[in-house]
Amino acid sequence: MKKFGHYLLLFSISVWCISCQPKAASSANDASQPASLATPSFYVGADLSYTNELEDCGVKYTANGVETDIFALFSQRGANMVRLRLWHNPTWTRYANFADVMRSARRVKSAGMSILLDLHYSDTWTDPEHNLVPAAWASVVGDTVALADSVYNYTFGTLVAMLERDVLPAAVQIGNETNNNILVADNSQLLPLDTRRNVALFNAGIRAVNDFNREHKRDVKTVLHVALSDAEVLNWIAGVKAAGILDFDVIGVSYYPQWQRYTPRELGALSNAVFETYGIRLLVAETGHIWTRRWNDESHNLVSRMATGYAEVPCPQLQKDFLIEVRNAVRDNHGYGVLAWEPGWVSSANATLWGVGSNWENVTFFDFNNELLRHGGIDFMNDDNGRVTFSVDMGAAGASAKGYIAGTFTDDGFGSWQIMPMRRVGTSDVFEFSTYLSHGQIVAYYYLSDSTWTARETVPDSLRRAGTDRSFTLAQGCDSIAINEKFGKK
Repeated sequence: MKKFGHYLLLFSISVWCISCQPKAASSANDASQPASLATPSFYVGADLSYTNELEDCGVKYTANGVETDIFALFSQRGANMVRLRLWHNPTWTRYANFADVMRSARRVKSAGMSILLDLHYSDTWTDPEHNLVPAAWASVVGDTVALADSVYNYTFGTLVAMLERDVLPAAVQIGNETNNNILVADNSQLLPLDTRRNVALFNAGIRAVNDFNREHKRDVKTVLHVALSDAEVLNWIAGVKAAGILDFDVIGVSYYPQWQRYTPRELGALSNAVFETYGIRLLVAETGHIWTRRWNDESHNLVSRMATGYAEVPCPQLQKDFLIEVRNAVRDNHGYGVLAWEPGWVSSANATLWGVGSNWENVTFFDFNNELLRHGGIDFMNDDNGRVTFSVDMGAAGASAKGYIAGTFTDDGFGSWQIMPMRRVGTSDVFEFSTYLSHGQIVAYYYLSDSTWTARETVPDSLRRAGTDRSFTLAQGCDSIAINEKFGKK
């Protein structure tokens, strides 16, 4: 996509725990090895294509105050795949060319992760509104057969070069957000859609990967990628199938609350549908969620919407919740994986096509000091989390009372708690708020009867475990737990 103190577990609250069994962790494997070796059943990770450029501009990432290598950090936190974009001959930048991608690919492999190679087949960004043919192929843009031959040779040659450098990708993305016509001479030619021409070019890339696999006894997967609604994705696949697309392994989708408004539940249904209908697995090739609406530079931030059904209270915790929800929806429905887009694109002196800085610092996994957000989006990459439902009976607060909660998990990322609305259960006086906490995480919190700080409850002395607040610790290995309490009471 183109981007413009410790406390014990409460013993005085009523809790019930469901399936406190740890999930089996998937194992990553080197996809450059022969296909007979096991590969992960599901991929999680990120697109880190900007990393070299940002670090060359002086960016340093920290976790718990210690400078860290972002590739190693993501691997340690559970990532097993990194996506890297490759432009054909980007003379306007020295990044995202073959040399830069090899630099990143070596870092990915050193960190024990697999690579998804994102071939844009352009000298610059491609997306539904931009898909220019590389300058080197401009002379054959009107000759589909010759252009397909260029796609084939480039794809095959890139894989051979990566194999020789021992950084072969696990999968190759044949184009980026290819909703409309690809490899056009001018962006005014993106529509009307010429599916047969597109398919001829897609097939050239797919055939190149297939021939490479056969000749080198490998199993590099093929990915096609679109940025569409859930219904449109199914229609798109049906369209390319009717036009004679060769078999491909994975359908990649871009999935952002800002632009794709269908829910994670509907995403799961889509993943299941493409698998049951076509035997194709779904990859969320790009996703992300804001943790704040603030900005750290003068570059306009692209994303401001919360996911459908989420409170209008951006914070690292809800960023984490959304990504876990997306991961579970895809993983539970035959999916291939989920990758966050550029969660390291922090603000810096880096100059992009759209100005100096970042359009994405409010979607990263890092705060405005480049420190890893505590209990933020990075936690979706592992299963060291459990779903905690805070349930409170507000009957004692009066007939007009509503349910709200504030706590360490509603922190705005800058050290201030926020008031989070809870969901009423039917017509009862009970309100709920569910979130994913990390195993062993200790949280302080309290309830409120309205959306103002003066409406907070007075926590009984017998329940105070964090100053004047309630406290809870999620037990190791617990996947789901409900905490049932009463406003201002035990």
